[in-house]
Order: sequence, then C-alpha cells, then structure tokens
Amino acid sequence: MKQLISLLFFTLLLILGCEQATDVNSLPEQILNKQLISLPQPIGLGVEDLHTESKDINGYYGGWFSEDFSYQVGPSVTVNITSTLHFNNYSFYGTKTITQTFDTETAAITFGPSMQFNVPVDYTLTISGVDLTSVNPATLDFVYIDANGNMFYVEKDYVTMDASTGFLKVKNAKLDHFSRYGFVN
Repeated sequence: MKQLISLLFFTLLLILGCEQATDVNSLPEQILNKQLISLPQPIGLGVEDLHTESKDINGYYGGWFSEDFSYQVGPSVTVNITSTLHFNNYSFYGTKTITQTFDTETAAITFGPSMQFNVPVDYTLTISGVDLTSVNPATLDFVYIDANGNMFYVEKDYVTMDASTGFLKVKNAKLDHFSRYGFVN
C-alpha cells in the first residue's frame, strides 16, 4: 500500500511539476512606438557619420573594451561618447576582433562580429552633449534593434538622463549577442 501511495504521489508530482513549459530561447519583449534619440549633426566630419574602433578579445579569459569618441557640433559644443564592454570569462570561444561602430546620427552603436555569447557581456554607454529637451525621462529606454528596425527590451541595471547637461547613460546592459543597440524615447 505504501508503495502504491508513493507511486501515485510521485506521478502527481511529475504531472503538476511539469505542467508549465518555459522557453529559454524565447525572444525578449518587443518595444513598440519608440524612436531612436537623435544626436546633433557633426561639423568637420564631412559625409562620414560612423566611427569604428576594434580590439582583440579572448573569450576564455574575458576582458574589457572601452572607447571614447567625441565630435564637434558647434564652436563650443562637443558630443562625447564612452562605450565600455566587459567580457566575462567564457563569454565565447577563441579570440575575436571585436568592433564598436559609433553612429553620429542616433544615440546607437553597432557591435561586431555577429555572435552569441555563452555568458552575457556587461555594457555601459554614456553620451553627453545631446539636446534632450523633448525626451521624457519616464519613457527613456535602451534597446536592441534588429535588422528590420524592431526594438526589443534589454536587461540592465538602469537607464538615466540629465536634460540640463544633455547626458544619457545605460549601466550594465546584458548583451547576449552582438547587434545594434541604442537609446529610445
């Protein structure tokens, strides 16, 4: 009798415990009706509106890739961008040449090569010198942008802004793959 009750209890536990399936490979939540935040037009860069930096990173050991980029938008106004990637140990296999391409039209950045990570990369981006008078701090976000322009939620510590100084920041965004990311409102 005890064996029968134990078998029934175990079967019930299996049925109830496995009732809800979760998909670990599901897409992040899509964000609708948001626009990338525009950056002021540069002077002196001509038709060039992108700036790329590269660094070799060994995914086994991890490492840091931090770059500063700035450009003039007026006689006394400069846009400053600081981008910092922190690769945790075992983020990926082998050594890769990682690229960061800064966009001077929108508050966005594109990473390469296209790849998925075993352990998410921590990413912090700060931009200053931006006109944020029309940006609502309550709807500010930092998102992943796919090839079709669809935007998706990215896990992060926080996103903040200061309209008086034109300052935007995302702290420790968790990048599980390389693509295009940016600030939206």
